[in-house]
Amino acid sequence: MRTTKKYMLGFIGCGHMGMAIARGAVAKEYLERYQLVVYDHHDTNMKTARGERFGLAEDEADVAENAHIVLLAVNPTQADAVLEKLKEHKPECLLSIVTGLSIAHIQNILGKDTQVIRAMPNTPLQIGEGSTALCKSENCKADEYDFIFQMFAGMGVARTIPEEQMNAIVAVHGSVPAYVYYFIECILKDAVSRGIDEEAARALLVQTVIGSGNLLKQNAGKPIEEFINEVASKGGTTIEAINTFKELNLASIIHEADEKCVKRAEELSH
Repeated sequence: MRTTKKYMLGFIGCGHMGMAIARGAVAKEYLERYQLVVYDHHDTNMKTARGERFGLAEDEADVAENAHIVLLAVNPTQADAVLEKLKEHKPECLLSIVTGLSIAHIQNILGKDTQVIRAMPNTPLQIGEGSTALCKSENCKADEYDFIFQMFAGMGVARTIPEEQMNAIVAVHGSVPAYVYYFIECILKDAVSRGIDEEAARALLVQTVIGSGNLLKQNAGKPIEEFINEVASKGGTTIEAINTFKELNLASIIHEADEKCVKRAEELSH
């Protein structure tokens, strides 16, 4: 991808998710630190970016004028105000990770000719173990999209999906790290309540989650039910826990939680 811009990727907003992307791209050597520029209205985030030795911009316009692709990583309630600031300094390509911010809405403000890519990543990107769903505008050039797709793919797993599924996909991987952390926290607190050493329980539990995930990954064609049955054998201990989950209708609880999560994404959509 050829560019005359000083930076390849510019960040408007660099909080937890933006910083995860920046750090992940550098850690995987997909981009060098000097190819990134950051602007965030929070002084603490700018201080963090300075510590990472990324380029620092004066404002949103400075990012748009000097970066080939501008990554919008702000709160959904702030997105319109930022896009209005970019109208006079329209970026060649806008990459948005803002939940609910549609391609059509972005182009209505910046212009129909603006190339737009939407991404729904998650925070494990910063250690190269993330997952990202992406879609693009019809006018987005193949080079720009491939550049962004490969960046995210290099930090874990990336998939292209239809834009109309971007709100629903949040309950598949976007929000799921928090689900996993909460589940782990609940098991850990229960273990401690039974007198088990917290450090030992956490180490064993975290490795179990990692190992189970890797086992699923290495056997992608195998039904998940078979993995469950291998552990929850008839007459054993684990089957009692699984049966309790079923009696309490854990699947329904998860569905209801996902419904609330997706509904909020739809409320933020425009």
